[in-house]
Amino acid sequence: MKLSNRTVLITGGTSGIGLGLAEAFLKSKSKVIVCGRNPEKLKVIKEKFPEFTVLPCDIGDASAREKLAADVLRRFPDIDILVNNAGIQRYIDLKKGYSALKAGDDEIAVNFTGLVDMTALFIEHLLQKQAAAIINVSSGLGFMPMPNTPVYSATKAAVHTYSLVLRQQLKGTPVKVIEIVPPMVDTDLNKAGRDANHIKFRGISLAEYIPTVLAGLEKDEDIIFHGDAGTVLTDPRGKSESRLLNPSW
Repeated sequence: MKLSNRTVLITGGTSGIGLGLAEAFLKSKSKVIVCGRNPEKLKVIKEKFPEFTVLPCDIGDASAREKLAADVLRRFPDIDILVNNAGIQRYIDLKKGYSALKAGDDEIAVNFTGLVDMTALFIEHLLQKQAAAIINVSSGLGFMPMPNTPVYSATKAAVHTYSLVLRQQLKGTPVKVIEIVPPMVDTDLNKAGRDANHIKFRGISLAEYIPTVLAGLEKDEDIIFHGDAGTVLTDPRGKSESRLLNPSW
């Protein structure tokens, strides 16, 4: 996939993998639109990267998604890549019931419903392009769930399944569907939860991970794994699940 001279919208692009991809597309001479829900972060990245267009949006809010899509399509008719990256992660003890489930942000709304809706809001426009792409960011935890992130893991499994079906339905069209499957990467994702639980290992650095993604995009891979993580697609299900607490990536 060509990375240069594109017009790209990246949700959740104010930090972590989203910001890393935004920087990479900018270096490739593409026009980059970044959205996020934190005004302070948007201000900081706009100061650092004045070439970015930064737009406020809470992807977990239906009306905000619709407003964002209308604004982007009106102002940037050349948009040809949608990166569905926005995501949140929470540690949840399911034994504590409904109050614990609702004690924080809605992972289903942000991680899955928002992604599905954003795709629907842009798909007709992208189908009119000579070449376009929808890039969905899932997670290794969608294949091998982590016990203390039950909803996050489930939403990322849903993103994987949705991406498979979307790719099949768009076969023969100008729209390429790509799934990025990150391992644990040292970002701000669930930073407060990891700090509170004294998690020392924070994953690989962003500087180490982003080149893997770029290489996969340039090779036109449908699913971009890191290291040996792709074995989850070839291992028997039981073997994959037995690696749950001790993954090699």
